[in-house]
Amino acid sequence: MAKKNMTDYKREFGAKNYDRLAITIPKGQKAVVDAHAKAKGLSTNGLVNELLRVELGASEDDWKAKSADAEE
Repeated sequence: MAKKNMTDYKREFGAKNYDRLAITIPKGQKAVVDAHAKAKGLSTNGLVNELLRVELGASEDDWKAKSADAEE
């Protein structure tokens, strides 16, 4: 059996604790979104999470909590 390296542990942690979501935006808008996020002191991922959390009306704690359905 191959020895696990740090990348393997990070990949397993990510798969266990996060869902991935890919979005597509119009060509040229990525720089605009990145700049907007940076101006707010956020990463692009952080901005998307914040926008979704607010739109869904979830508190920060609720947004970060695993749902009962996601637990195995």
